[in-house]
Amino acid sequence: MKANTKKQIAIIGAGAWGTALANILAKKQTVILWAKEKSVCDNINKLSENKRYLPKIKLSKKITCTTSIIDVAECEIIFLVSPVQYLSSNLIKLKKNIKAKTIFVCCSKGIEMNSLKLPSEIVSSLFPKNKIAVISGPNFASEIARGLPAATVVASKSDQVANKIALLIKSPILRPYLSDDIIGSQIAGALKNIYAIASGIVFGKKYGENAVASIISRSFAEIKIVAQSMNAKKSTLAGLSGMGDLFLTCSSKESRNFSLGTDLAKGKTLNQIIEKKFSIAEGVFTVRALKKLSIEKKLDLPINDAIYKVLYRKKNIDVTIQELLNRPIIKE
Repeated sequence: MKANTKKQIAIIGAGAWGTALANILAKKQTVILWAKEKSVCDNINKLSENKRYLPKIKLSKKITCTTSIIDVAECEIIFLVSPVQYLSSNLIKLKKNIKAKTIFVCCSKGIEMNSLKLPSEIVSSLFPKNKIAVISGPNFASEIARGLPAATVVASKSDQVANKIALLIKSPILRPYLSDDIIGSQIAGALKNIYAIASGIVFGKKYGENAVASIISRSFAEIKIVAQSMNAKKSTLAGLSGMGDLFLTCSSKESRNFSLGTDLAKGKTLNQIIEKKFSIAEGVFTVRALKKLSIEKKLDLPINDAIYKVLYRKKNIDVTIQELLNRPIIKE
């Protein structure tokens, strides 16, 4: 790609959320969007549409897609929207080309299975001199792409960076709020995918709205336990990137993790579900990372443990739910 990229914004990851963000950002600046798949890249460049991940949404002509990740290296701001498990491998390819002034914006949600790092921690381990921001909130890409209103959180240890990113993404339909709690803003966003699977199972089993509400509430309790162990702020968990994101993902069929849960409730195996999907729901990976983290930190997370057993120990769902209900009575 021959275009001068020095003042451009880059996005790594051309899934639904990366493409929706690109369309918002392109209203203010030119955007380079990196896609792994050549077919996705060709669709965006030739048809101004991401037919695979965000169909029927017209994309701005200011978006240029590339399959060469080095093309993003000269950009001043790089939004990271690839799945968390591929984040390290993508960033390592840029290690020798990124300048210290480049700002990274973490938009993916999850925990890296091997290192147990959040996205911002992955970035800082590879680029310790660079400023980092996080975007997290109850944001379905398809709704934002269709122009429906939403709010999100922009978190950074630098107020200047947080304001800069907030102004870039601010639009008539997307309202950003600021935070300095970069860790807290990522925790619920990562863990809610696990609990959306649990919520989907309860919904799919037709256990009723009482049970769904109970699962969401107790899931939030587990998120608070993890957040406390990582020194996150309680106020962050009560906000958009905390309870807001958890509620959205645990109560909508549009959530891939919720849908995975409902499929499990119908008797489908994890392998059967994965075979029919373009991409794997992030909660499938995060549940393993959280299981490992809970052992290391000695955290009691019964719902996560239950989902882990269902996914990776092939434990019967009905038996697992009964075991959860029959746990010893404790204080809330």
